[in-house]
Amino acid sequence: MIKLSNITKVFQQGTRTIQALNNVSLHVPAGQIYGVIGASGAGKSTLIRCVNLLERPTEGSVQVGGQELTTLSESELTKARRQIGMIFQHFNLLSSRTVFGNVALPLELDNTPKEEIKTPCNRTVGFGWSW
Repeated sequence: MIKLSNITKVFQQGTRTIQALNNVSLHVPAGQIYGVIGASGAGKSTLIRCVNLLERPTEGSVQVGGQELTTLSESELTKARRQIGMIFQHFNLLSSRTVFGNVALPLELDNTPKEEIKTPCNRTVGFGWSW
């Protein structure tokens, strides 16, 4: 579950103040997949970067899996991020690995047993694709 509540993000560029997000709330139930679309400069990337606190919101609450992230120390946040999977706009795949291998890599690096990797990766690789 992802829950963003009243997220505001303000950037300072010299004397200029840019409000990228203004009181945005979003709830993604566990097991659901959502997309964020909008015009260039609308704040999509800033919003997504707030989910795992790559950008810290100026105001608001970020919960992932029921855990409030904005109050965590850096070491606690590092541990929490290991449980959050993200695919960025400009991502790189490892050409030496299959699609399945690329999807499985984070689980392998987290020492997930092989028998626990197959089902979620097959489900992810097959999601939304028609071959």
